[in-house]
Amino acid sequence: MPRRMLRFFRKIGCFFFFLCIIVDVCPAEEIKLVTINVWSGLDYIGNIKMGEYEDSATRENRYRLLIKNLRDIAPDVVALNEANKLPEYARRIARDLGCDVLYHVGIGGIRVGMVGLPLNLREGDVLLARKHCELESSGRKQLSGGPVGNILTLHTTDATQVIGGRIRVSGRYIYVFNTHWHASEFAQQESLGELVEKYTTGRLESNSFLDSISDAVEGSQWRLNEARKTLEFIDKVAGDAPVILMGDFNALHFSEEIETIKAAGFIDTYAALNTKPGYTWDELLNTNITRHYHNEKNDGLKRRRDRIDYIFVRGNELVPLRSRVVFNTARDGLHPSDHFGVFSVVAVSE
Repeated sequence: MPRRMLRFFRKIGCFFFFLCIIVDVCPAEEIKLVTINVWSGLDYIGNIKMGEYEDSATRENRYRLLIKNLRDIAPDVVALNEANKLPEYARRIARDLGCDVLYHVGIGGIRVGMVGLPLNLREGDVLLARKHCELESSGRKQLSGGPVGNILTLHTTDATQVIGGRIRVSGRYIYVFNTHWHASEFAQQESLGELVEKYTTGRLESNSFLDSISDAVEGSQWRLNEARKTLEFIDKVAGDAPVILMGDFNALHFSEEIETIKAAGFIDTYAALNTKPGYTWDELLNTNITRHYHNEKNDGLKRRRDRIDYIFVRGNELVPLRSRVVFNTARDGLHPSDHFGVFSVVAVSE
């Protein structure tokens, strides 16, 4: 073989050798995720119309701040809780972000279509995804309360749900779920200790004290039941496919409810990558809480700082890379919600 031809084949061989190395070390595709309870701004008191903490101008400013923050981060998938009123809220934010959208009413009182009571309540959960993710519905499950539908709702107590979607990343399907669990006092030593202190110092009457203790214990069991139903729905829909589970779980990271999720193979993306607490409910720093809630709820007790919003992943194909708390910086003295959000970047292997 002539030397010129030999050198040619050597160059070709080197080219393919280095190409294989590059392909082998190239990182998997990354997907950016955000979950945030956007706060309805309602006090959930009233039959004809529920009380509202803020005027319409402030609510609009919060929405615009949320949009700005989401555009800055540019997530691929977003889970929203307490979106009110549906479907207008879901459709508007989908337009503003240029995303596909799935939504379902979670609580609505007594309602047929757009007509019902309370007048200002048609709240629910939303999934948004960039167009390239090819978002499509994978169903929805009622976890408690009800019946609740996009057309008909008939309930006067709390109702919860999980909604599901499917996206396509790196040539594979990934199932994405958004849930919002029941809120109550926490049945944990510190929380119950605060109730005891309030009672023993005369700031809480006997009946109210007993009601609060009962609310904490029953609330924990309520969420534990929601956790089991959430897992049953996910397993039925997704099978062995990779799964992302996001939302406002209203549960502490060491609670039995969250441990149930982790025992089913889910990784808490924030906890996997951080040692800081990562508060998403912060009665010390969140301006919406300090402005609207403290006069009613604080009563001299320690201000709560908890992590109750999560992004979980399950499946060897999903590897958490980065995670942090977001939307925790006020602009002109205003935060976009009474919750802070969670942002996670996850690698998706083919």
